[in-house]
Amino acid sequence: MVTPRGAALPADNVSSEGGTWAPGVTVGHYSLLAKLAVGGMAEIWLARQSGLRGFERIVVVKRIIESLSADESFVEMFLDEARIIVQLTHPNIVQVFDLGEHAGAYYIAMEYLAGENLATVARYAAKAGKQLEPETAVKLIISALEGLAHAHTRTGVDGRPLNVVHRDVSPQNIVLTWEGQIKLVDFGIARATNRATQTQGQQLKGKFAYMAPEQAEGTMELDGRADVFAMGIVLWEMITHRRLYPNEDSVQILKSLIGPSPVQSAVSKNPKVPQDLSEIVGKALEKDVDARYPDAQSFKHALEEWLRPRGGGPTAAQLGEMMHTLFAARIAERKDLIENAARGVASASKVGEALKPTTNRTMPGQTSFLSMNGKLIAALVAMLVLLGFVGVLTWKAFSQPVAPEMVATEITPSDEPVVTPSSIVVETDPVGATITLDGKKKGVSPLTLSESKAGEHVIEATLAGRVSVKKTVTVKAEGEQLMMVLSLPAVQVAQAPTNPQPNDTPKVPVEVKRPEVPRNGKLSLNTDPWTHVSLNGKMLGDTPLIEFALPAGRHRLQLTNEKEKIDLAIEVEVKPGQTTKKVLKL
Repeated sequence: MVTPRGAALPADNVSSEGGTWAPGVTVGHYSLLAKLAVGGMAEIWLARQSGLRGFERIVVVKRIIESLSADESFVEMFLDEARIIVQLTHPNIVQVFDLGEHAGAYYIAMEYLAGENLATVARYAAKAGKQLEPETAVKLIISALEGLAHAHTRTGVDGRPLNVVHRDVSPQNIVLTWEGQIKLVDFGIARATNRATQTQGQQLKGKFAYMAPEQAEGTMELDGRADVFAMGIVLWEMITHRRLYPNEDSVQILKSLIGPSPVQSAVSKNPKVPQDLSEIVGKALEKDVDARYPDAQSFKHALEEWLRPRGGGPTAAQLGEMMHTLFAARIAERKDLIENAARGVASASKVGEALKPTTNRTMPGQTSFLSMNGKLIAALVAMLVLLGFVGVLTWKAFSQPVAPEMVATEITPSDEPVVTPSSIVVETDPVGATITLDGKKKGVSPLTLSESKAGEHVIEATLAGRVSVKKTVTVKAEGEQLMMVLSLPAVQVAQAPTNPQPNDTPKVPVEVKRPEVPRNGKLSLNTDPWTHVSLNGKMLGDTPLIEFALPAGRHRLQLTNEKEKIDLAIEVEVKPGQTTKKVLKL
C-alpha cells in the first residue's frame, strides 16, 4: 500500500500520544521517518515537517533518550545545546527550528544537512586521486571561520555577549553540503555564559587531536582563540594531507600539546604547501595564546588576503560540482530514499542505514586515534593523573588501520597489527588512595597499571581514615583492558559508653535487633557509544541500563559493541539497598 504524500509512514501499534518513538509517529509538527543514530544521551531521527498548502521539508529531530528523560542533569545538558545554538543564526552554522516536548521527552528540530563532513570529503578526494588543493582547503576554512566568528561575538536578547566557545572544532563537525556550503555542527559541549550546566572546576572536554594547549592544561578560562587553534589544525591537515598527530594516543598527544616544542610547520611536512600559507597557519597554531590570532575574524582575514591574488578560490557552485562528482552515487541513493520514505514506500531501517554518517573517522593519513577496546578509558585516566586533576572528557574515537609516514600525494595503509598492552584502570571512592600491585607501590588513584601481565594480580588501595581494600583481579590475556572501582569505607571509631555501670553491677544482656540488610542493589549504567552488557556470559541488556537489580557486591561486567570495536571488562560495586550510577565515555 502506498501512503499518500503528506501522510505519515504506517506504524504498527504505535500511538503518537505515547512515549514510544517509531516511524510513522507524529511528534509536534514532525512525522518521524527513520532513526539515524543513537548516542549516549540522545537519538537522531529523520522527519518531515508539513504545513499549509503543501508546505513540506525534511528535518532532523534530536531527542534525549527516554530512559534519561527523568534525569535532570541530562535534561539540562541537552537543553543547553538548544539554548546556545538557537541563538546562532548564520548560514555557516546548522539551523535550529524548534525546541519541544513530546510525552515527557525533550527534542530539538534542526536543519537536515545533505552532505558529508570534511574528513569524509578528504578521504573520498584522496581515494579518487584528487587531493584537495590548498586554495580549496583555505576557502572551506574561511567559511567555517565565518560561522565561528558569529558564534564568538553573538549577543543575547539582553545585549550581553554570549561568550560561546565551540570547544570541539574538528573535521567531523564541519559539514560540506551537496550545494557547496559549509556548516558548523555539534555545539553539544560548547561553553557559553547562559549554560545551565557549566563545566565545573578543571573538567576537560573535546578531542585531544584538535585541542588547544590551554584547553588541555585546563588552567585558564577558554575563549575563541581555543577554537582558532583547532581550526588551524584542521587546515594544517587539509593542506599537508596528513594528521598532525599521526601515530599517537591521547597521552602522547597531551604531552605534545603542553610541551615546549612548537607545532611543526605545514611546509616542513609537505614541501608543496606555499611558504606564506604555512606561516599563516603557523600563527593560528602558536602555543602561546597571546601570540595567536586574537579571534576567528583575524584568522579569516589573513586567509582571505592570501587567497585573493589566487582567484579567490572555488565558488559554492564549483564546490557543489566537486561534491556531486565525488558522491554521485550516494547523492542519488539518498535522494530516492528520502522521497520514497516521505511517500511511505521505503523501509525505515533502510533509510536510516543509508542516511547515517558515512564515517566518524578522521582525516587521511591517520592511524587509529584510539582503538575502541577499552584503551580509551586507560588513556583517559593516565592523562588525568599526568595533569593532576580529575576531568570529564568527551571525544570521538577513530578506527583506521595504522599508516606509516607518507608523501603528500599518497595514502598507504600498513597491515601491521597494533599491539595493545594489558592494563588495569583503578579508581577509588574517595580518590587519592595509595595503590599497590602485587605488593609494590604504584601511585595514587585514579591510576592506570599498564605493566600488568596475564594472570592473577592483587591490587590494594589504602587511604588514611579509610579501611584498606584488597582485590584479586585476573587478566585473562595479553592486551586485555580492565577497569575497577574500589570503595573504601570510613574507619569506625569506637566510643566509650556515656553512663558506665559500676563494676559490681551485674550486666544484663540486652537483645539488640539488628536492622535487616538488603541483599540486593541496583545498577544504572550508561555508555557512549551504546554497548551490550553481560555478566558471567549472561546478557543483561543494552545501555542505558536503568536501575537493573543485581545482588549486592562486586561484579565484573563485559561491555561490547562490534561495530565500534569495543570489548571492555569493567568492575562495579553494587551496594545493598542503593542504586549505583555509572556513566562511561568510550
